[in-house]
Amino acid sequence: MLIMAKFEMRSNSNQKGAALLIIITILALMISSVLLFGLDKNSLNIARDKKTSKALAKAKEALINYALLSDRLLGSPGIGYLPCPDRTGDGLSNEPCGLGGESAEGWLPWQTLGEKPLYDKNKSCLRYVVSGNYKINPPSVLSKLPPTQGHFVIHDANNTVTVGALPTSYALAVVFAPHKPVAGQTRSMGGGAKTTCGSTTVGAQINTASNLLDTLNNVNNAAGTYAGPGVPGNNALPTSTASVFMQANAQNNFNDALIWISPQDFANVYARMP
Repeated sequence: MLIMAKFEMRSNSNQKGAALLIIITILALMISSVLLFGLDKNSLNIARDKKTSKALAKAKEALINYALLSDRLLGSPGIGYLPCPDRTGDGLSNEPCGLGGESAEGWLPWQTLGEKPLYDKNKSCLRYVVSGNYKINPPSVLSKLPPTQGHFVIHDANNTVTVGALPTSYALAVVFAPHKPVAGQTRSMGGGAKTTCGSTTVGAQINTASNLLDTLNNVNNAAGTYAGPGVPGNNALPTSTASVFMQANAQNNFNDALIWISPQDFANVYARMP
């Protein structure tokens, strides 16, 4: 009887140990699954962010190459000019764009640049604003010594000026990745036919900057305005005065990403100018 009791105790103990091992194994698998899901999700976010960064960099490169060879275009005013934006999202630059000296905003004219459509991580096409001094039509007279000034100032999330502390360092163009709509934005076709990026109806919501670009800390990327102290940024686009744009990490009601062309980026372009 004593031997049998000991055997039963050992058997019960072994069963409890096996059950505990099974529970631990299940918990470990559950934790691993959660961790792997988190890693996969993080990897996906990183991959998407890389897609946006790659598209922005490609757009910047294409714009600089366009300026390098703009003197070879039919009817071109010379070297160093950047294309007018695209107003309908078909990828073709629409000329003329505004009055002389006024900066212009619209879709990036990827087809005019000899590129395929460039999308951000949320499959939105890129937007683009060009300085009134550097747009190809109507053109201004460009100089390399000193370089003709651009029009754009870039702020960070704290409204510290990161680009354009002096007028001589104003950016010449800015490219935006709009990403998903935020609160208050609607991107309908406005009765027009769908194009690659927008609508054939120029005034459709999908073509309107305010439905694509966001506002953060008093900087409105759609208008290029800064509702803080001092200038620049007092006048909304299109304007011949300086504009301000926000570069910050995605947060509540703000998810724009952007890249810009500085005077330093135009070094090879200036070198080709007479």
